[in-house]
Amino acid sequence: MEKKLGFFGVIRESFNTASRIRKLLVIFLLIFVSYSLLDFLQEYELAPFTEYFMWQLANHQNIVHDLLYNFDQTSYAVDTLDAFRVIVLVKLLVIEAFSIITLYYMALMVCCSYIVYTAKLSGPFKVYTTKVTTKVLSRKDIFYIFCRSLLRSIVTSFYLSLLSFGITFFYAIVIGITALLAVNSWALLFLGVIALSVPVCYIYVATVWMVSLIVSVLEEGSTGLKAIGRALELMKGKRLEATLMMVLFALANGFVVLVAKLLASYGWNLRAKLAITTLFTNGFCWLLKLFMFVVYTVFYHEWKTSHDEKQGKGFNLPIANVKA
Repeated sequence: MEKKLGFFGVIRESFNTASRIRKLLVIFLLIFVSYSLLDFLQEYELAPFTEYFMWQLANHQNIVHDLLYNFDQTSYAVDTLDAFRVIVLVKLLVIEAFSIITLYYMALMVCCSYIVYTAKLSGPFKVYTTKVTTKVLSRKDIFYIFCRSLLRSIVTSFYLSLLSFGITFFYAIVIGITALLAVNSWALLFLGVIALSVPVCYIYVATVWMVSLIVSVLEEGSTGLKAIGRALELMKGKRLEATLMMVLFALANGFVVLVAKLLASYGWNLRAKLAITTLFTNGFCWLLKLFMFVVYTVFYHEWKTSHDEKQGKGFNLPIANVKA
């Protein structure tokens, strides 16, 4: 039976695991360059459209009325709507690109972290094990396994997005109805409680999202709703520590964004401001994200080991000691 790690033990082991991932610097640089290039491209491409759109909003107080009722009679409304369409389209494309990059490197980091961490615990060997067979993994096998893991994480991410949209819609309806019907102090108190529960729900959903993606990457056959259910099963009794870890990462990420805003508040020109804030934010935020992937991978291993011991299944290593 393995010695159980506590909250701080998981953090310590995560630092040790991250330090043993040989390609960590390469992964970080690839993510950093990808995100920074996308940020610069969208900022430079959208700068004239955004400036024009904001100028129209500032100089035409009835722009919303004109767009709704006098669209054909006002030429500026047509140009404003075109600018808005370009901004929305580019933003959506960038979000999709960011999502694909994030899922790819998340899957890569989780696989590397799990390989390195389990290799340390069980000794050096290079095998793929199932209930019936044990075989040596070739690079082609590893690539095939990774592609399947990435595909499962994409499907799971889609279901998680639907869940998040549903929760957001529910909160919007409840807050909207309560705000309209708030005629006494009890209604205002209820509205306050609902508003305070929003960040708590957001943090918990983010935690479930992270664990579900790790499950979908590491467990064959776990995808979509099955991966979400498996994540909730593994988190049973451990939700507090998992959510607290997400709170710490959220606070650290908020601190990075705050420092970036302070840097941007100085009298830099546009290029200098973009270079400083984008590079600073992408660099530190992605260091935090990569470490978060490692932390929750270690968490997953601890939860899975504990769960399998309770079920009397022992412990099964999917992949171990492949150079990461």
